[in-house]
Amino acid sequence: MYLPFDSCDKVASALLAASAPHAAPLWALCVADAHGDQVPALIDHCRAQGLRICGAIFPGLIVGEKVEKRGLIAIPLPGDSSVHLADLQRDGVQWRDEPAVLPEGPAASSLLFIDCLAPNITALLEDLYNRYGRRLTHYGAGTGYHDLRPAPSVFTEQGCFSNVALAVISTQRMTVRVRHGWTRVAGPFVASRTEGNVIKELNWEPAATLYRSEVVALDPAFAERPMFPDLMSVFPLCIAKEGGEDVMRDPIGQGDGDDIVVLTDVTENSVMYLARGDRETLIAAAVQGVDDCGAPGDVERCFISDCYSRVLMMGEAFEDELKAVSRQLRGFTDVTPEGVLALGEVANHGDQYLELFNKTFVVALTHR
Repeated sequence: MYLPFDSCDKVASALLAASAPHAAPLWALCVADAHGDQVPALIDHCRAQGLRICGAIFPGLIVGEKVEKRGLIAIPLPGDSSVHLADLQRDGVQWRDEPAVLPEGPAASSLLFIDCLAPNITALLEDLYNRYGRRLTHYGAGTGYHDLRPAPSVFTEQGCFSNVALAVISTQRMTVRVRHGWTRVAGPFVASRTEGNVIKELNWEPAATLYRSEVVALDPAFAERPMFPDLMSVFPLCIAKEGGEDVMRDPIGQGDGDDIVVLTDVTENSVMYLARGDRETLIAAAVQGVDDCGAPGDVERCFISDCYSRVLMMGEAFEDELKAVSRQLRGFTDVTPEGVLALGEVANHGDQYLELFNKTFVVALTHR
C-alpha cells in the first residue's frame, strides 16, 4: 500500500484505518529517503496510535509502473510475526534477541532489511542460513540513502539504527525469484586479496589497474573516463556461481591506492568476471524473473527489490522495465507490484544460498 508522506499524523491515521480490528498487523514500512529525518517522529505517532511498525529507508519506491521519490510503502505482515534486530560488527554478528524457532508444518518467510554500509553482512547471511537452511524463504533489500551517507536507515518501534539488520519472520508462503541480465565479458580473475567489501588485488595485481586495463581493452572509448561512475556503472564485477546466475558486485568507488570498493563483501579467492549489460538485457531479465515464478493463481502481494544502480544506468528507460514486469504479472494476477529501489537485493530460493545481490532484480510473491 503506497501512502503519501504529508505528515506523520496522516500516515499513522492511514495505517490505523487500514488495520483490521480483529487482526492488527505488523506494518513493515519502506520510507523514501526524502523523509529520512521524519522517521523518528513517525515512530512516535505510530506508537501513540498503538500501531506495531518496523522498516527502513530507501533511495526510492516502486509503485506499479512508476518510481516514487517521496512517500512510503506499507506492507501488512501477520500480527504474530516476530521482529529481530542484529548488530553487525567487524568481528561478528550480535542479535539483540535470538531469532525465532520455526514452527513445524506451515511455510515461513523472512523479510530482511540490512544497512548497506554495515560491516560483516556476509557473516549475517551465513548465520541465518546456518540457523534455517532451506526451511525459510528470505526476501528484502539493502537500506540507505541515495548518496550513501552514513546515517541510520533501519528502524523499529524502539528507534532508528545504523550498522544493523532487521529480520521479520512470518508464517507466510512465498515465491522468490532472482535475475539480473548481465553477461560475462572478461575473466576469470581471482580476487586474490580482499578486505570485506574492498577488493585490493585481482590476479595478484592492483585491482583498479587491472580493472581499467580490461575495460579499455573491451572499449577504448573509456580510456580517459573516470573510474566512478563512468566505468563502474557500465562494467560491474560478478562472482562466479555454479548452477545459477553469477552474483553481481556493484563498484561504488575507488579506495585508497588501487583498491576497488564494492557495495557488498567479496570473499578472498572468489573467482570473478567483468560483466556488461544493456537496457534490453536488463528488462528481459526482470521479465524472466516474473516468468520463473510459474504463474501461481493465489497471489496476495508482489514485492519488488530492484537495484538503485539499475535506475542510474537505465535512466528514463527504467520505467520500461517496470511496465514490462507489470504486463508479465497481469498474466496471472491483478495485484499491483510495489517495492523499493534497493542498495543490495536480498533473496534465496530453492537450492540457492542466501545472498545480498547487487545490480539485480528480485520478485517476491506472497501467497494467500
